[in-house]
Amino acid sequence: MLITAPGFRELAVMPFATLPPHLKPAQTSEWVLLNRRGSTTGTFLEGPVLMPDGALCCVDIPGGRILRIGAGGEWSVVCSYDGWPNGMKLLPEGRFLVADARRGLVRIDPATGNWEPVLTHDVTQGFLGLNDLHVTADGAVWFTDQGQTGLHDPSGRVYRWYQGELRCVLDRLPSPNGLRVSADGTELYVAITRDNSVWRAPLTTTLQPTKVGRFASFYGPTGPDGIHIDHRGLVWVCLPGADAVWVLNRKAEVMARAAFPDGAFPSNLAMDNEGQRVLVTCSGAEAIYAIAAL
Repeated sequence: MLITAPGFRELAVMPFATLPPHLKPAQTSEWVLLNRRGSTTGTFLEGPVLMPDGALCCVDIPGGRILRIGAGGEWSVVCSYDGWPNGMKLLPEGRFLVADARRGLVRIDPATGNWEPVLTHDVTQGFLGLNDLHVTADGAVWFTDQGQTGLHDPSGRVYRWYQGELRCVLDRLPSPNGLRVSADGTELYVAITRDNSVWRAPLTTTLQPTKVGRFASFYGPTGPDGIHIDHRGLVWVCLPGADAVWVLNRKAEVMARAAFPDGAFPSNLAMDNEGQRVLVTCSGAEAIYAIAAL
């Protein structure tokens, strides 16, 4: 049960950009048939990244595309390849690192559109299907291996990849999705979609998880997806099944909520360092929305 904090606020939601018709696929894809039965939407926008020049980049999972929305609202295709890109982060050298459900970790150069696989398997076994990733200040890459896991098959994992060493941090998870490590490196938060919750794992000095528990429980047909921790330590949670984004404090009390149009399906968000600009990918609406600053 979610409890509202004193001073709870409803945040305004505003349209930012809608996918133009010429970028919508002419036919459905294998990914849509497998993951979104009955859907008339041929795209799935995810992995938003705010760029230094004011543009927003995001992925289209079934289309294997990286899309760019310029500061003036114009859309373009940065890269198209045979993959299912999902979570995406901008690396310091200007390239994207992408968690791809088909290809593993993939690196993409937005200047040329060239892509290359970076990490395709764990020892001698392939991944289930990567979903999201987070890069910490030390350069370590934390990512979720979700695949088709759920309460019926809790075999998802969280990995940490650092200086060539891959370590499984958590396993036996029912659908790990978005994740974040707190700024001080002491806590790991993971959206567990099929459990309809966000889990919290305190981290030891050697980055081992301990005393893992549910931080917050939600409701609805589709559990939490992308999450973010802002500069104040507030946890932002995209809940596509409720067409909402929730903002939680350290007690898991609800500080604010942003409600989206029915069927918008907010999947992930990007935020500037000051929390003044918040953009949300909404795959159901095939659009990007902006949230007023908290």
